[in-house]
Amino acid sequence: MGFTVESLKEAMKYMVESQGFDRVLRKMKLQSATPGKVVCEMKVEEEHTNRGGTLHGGLTATLVDVVSTAALLYTERAMPGVSVDMNITYTSAAKIGEEILITAQILKQGRTLAFATVDLTNKATGKLIAQGRHTKFIGN
Repeated sequence: MGFTVESLKEAMKYMVESQGFDRVLRKMKLQSATPGKVVCEMKVEEEHTNRGGTLHGGLTATLVDVVSTAALLYTERAMPGVSVDMNITYTSAAKIGEEILITAQILKQGRTLAFATVDLTNKATGKLIAQGRHTKFIGN
């Protein structure tokens, strides 16, 4: 394994504490990690919402991107890769004050591509909020 849980926490902390766009996730916390699977949680706050007061779709896409990359880092190859394709299906809204779980699972790592799925669910009810698929180029 290229990363330990502690080094994965540090890598994620580095990403969200940067001056780059990922800083919008600074309130997200790593809950658990097993090889190829990472679970994070976050409380939806006003800064995370759209005009309707629900989790912004763009932030949802960022969660899919960042948490699937963390799951990819927590594999034998430990390569973050570069996004090739990402799609998200939005199934329900998450409102201010709700806790959400972001669960990323690596489906497959081939020679050059990796495939991940990410579920965003309401922590209290288990209701699916969104589901993402992320394909990354990981080199040879």
